[in-house]
Amino acid sequence: MRKAFFAVVLALMAIFAMAQTGDPVKWTAKLEQTSLRAGEKGRILITGVTQPDWYFYGTKKYDEGPISLEIALNPTDSKGVKQAGALVEPPPGKKHDKNFGIDVEYHEGDVVLALPIEIDAGATGTAKAVISKRYQSCTKTTCARPDATPLTVEFPIEPGAARPEFASASTEVPDQPNNTSMGHSGDAPKPAADSGSSAKDATQVQIEQAKKSGLFSFLLLAFGAGLTALLTPCVFPMIPITVSFFTKRGGESGRDIRGALAYCMGILLSFTGVGLAVTAIFGASGIQKLATNPIVNFFLAALFIFLAMSLFGLFELVLPQGMVNKFSSKSRSGGLAGPIFMGVTFSLTTFTCTVPFVGTLLLSATQGEWTYPALGMLSFSTAFALPFFLLALFPQWLGKLPKSGSWLATVKAFMGFLELAAALKFLSNIDLVYTLGWITRPVFLSIWSSIMILAGLYLLGWIKLGHSDEAIKIGWLRRGFGVASVLAAGWCLAGIQGAPLGKLSGFLPPDPYPNAAGRAKSSGSELPWLDSFDTAVEQAKAERKAVFIDFTGVTCTNCRDMEANVFPDSAVQTQFKRVVRAKLFTDRIGIDDKNAELQTKLTNSKTLPVYVVLDPNTGKPVKILGGSGHSPADFAKFIEEGIAMVEGTDTSAKR
Repeated sequence: MRKAFFAVVLALMAIFAMAQTGDPVKWTAKLEQTSLRAGEKGRILITGVTQPDWYFYGTKKYDEGPISLEIALNPTDSKGVKQAGALVEPPPGKKHDKNFGIDVEYHEGDVVLALPIEIDAGATGTAKAVISKRYQSCTKTTCARPDATPLTVEFPIEPGAARPEFASASTEVPDQPNNTSMGHSGDAPKPAADSGSSAKDATQVQIEQAKKSGLFSFLLLAFGAGLTALLTPCVFPMIPITVSFFTKRGGESGRDIRGALAYCMGILLSFTGVGLAVTAIFGASGIQKLATNPIVNFFLAALFIFLAMSLFGLFELVLPQGMVNKFSSKSRSGGLAGPIFMGVTFSLTTFTCTVPFVGTLLLSATQGEWTYPALGMLSFSTAFALPFFLLALFPQWLGKLPKSGSWLATVKAFMGFLELAAALKFLSNIDLVYTLGWITRPVFLSIWSSIMILAGLYLLGWIKLGHSDEAIKIGWLRRGFGVASVLAAGWCLAGIQGAPLGKLSGFLPPDPYPNAAGRAKSSGSELPWLDSFDTAVEQAKAERKAVFIDFTGVTCTNCRDMEANVFPDSAVQTQFKRVVRAKLFTDRIGIDDKNAELQTKLTNSKTLPVYVVLDPNTGKPVKILGGSGHSPADFAKFIEEGIAMVEGTDTSAKR
């Protein structure tokens, strides 16, 4: 009786309210794509414009409560089109609703939803999509009667064969308007929509926006990303390796510019050709998994050790006489095969750090789009290779300087020590993939310290190598580098005791060392981290917190950089304490496959690192942040905004 009386009162109030205000929510619908062909998939965007002080309820169902939002394609009245997936809803606000006395999910202001559709095979003429809609809207004190007025969208079906880029409908939340009327209803207003409310990786957003602006903007973005990638930690070891390789080819004429061009061509071919080929075969994460493959890492480690021994003067690298005779008429000192091979090696060793852009770009290739990934990879690799073209020419200029013999031999030997240090990174990758536990962070730093001590003693003249000249006088520059090498060794030893290592941390194994399940109790902090997504969600529900997921990799250099230089910051630690934290490794084949699939499902990205703030009640991300190089303040703000979206609070007044 009480419920019936309450329903009658609500109905009378609704009639009065509707008479004064009209429909509280104005609905419109349109096709998201410019056009669609038979057999293609797309989306219909459905926009609800809510009057001030009004809101409507989300899609969550209630046993006793308001009418939830229901939007679906009416197959009976529609023509030439069918529904191709579930309704895509932006993250709703949450609050306690006094009208029904329960906690509800709701929307207010201007809200855009998306309904995936598919054009029937063989359909021609005009498609007609009739959308069934049912919802209820309320204010703090009154509710309107539920509305079920359908929406109709008609559009011409473009002639022609179905295009690969429309083989699937996007599951991303549509871009939301700026809602100036947000925050009028309820006790816990919903935060205003922003670029992060769509829960997209920042790299994805940049690529999508550039593509919308035209091909030139997209190529410019790719070129700029290539230049930015030069600053990542994976690139640094390749600088001395490039110089040392072309130094070994020193003494040739200026015509060896062909070798420098071949070296850059190897980089371009690797990123563009091999990148697309591996993506087509293995998916967008294939490049990253190839770069972390134990066999590949063992080969690269052996190669660097082999080159280091040559630079130390233990032996000379010479081609078989038969090959020399065969190619002597066309090339010199090994021709172009060597530089091209080194360019491919360079690309492979840097894929881990370049994958935030490369992986996102290649992901579109796995979804049927090839033109933009191919052109983008070409532009990216061109910018990436340009400085190394100059480095490849640099030894040519060194060789022309007077009295270059003695000090150039010293440079070669010092480069050999650096190549040994780089080789340890690849051996560490193998150790991490197989979780052997042999090369932990203290062991890694101890070996590096030993290498730098040996390099310093060599430069100071205290130890000799095979090509060392007893009569050579050690100058102040060589002594300076020797002292710097010894200091670097001490810095590594201090790092074992917890001293900050800056960007150097990116090369090191995770601390503590992960076991076969990827378990790690900390990530640059003493806070505990879970290794199970399901456990994190259940704990977050029990504690009424948001979930923070660190999708990482055991061999990910950028991940270590963030963990060492951003996670320990006090502002970040404060936000970490407000969430349930899960660290999920994704890069070990056969061990991390489930986590890798989860990352793709939640973020539509296969790059590392990527960070997610997730609502445990819906299981959906509310904020996504990819890549490294973020400042602690921005990272803390990212987490705080994600928490606010999950809790349905507004943090603008706090800042």
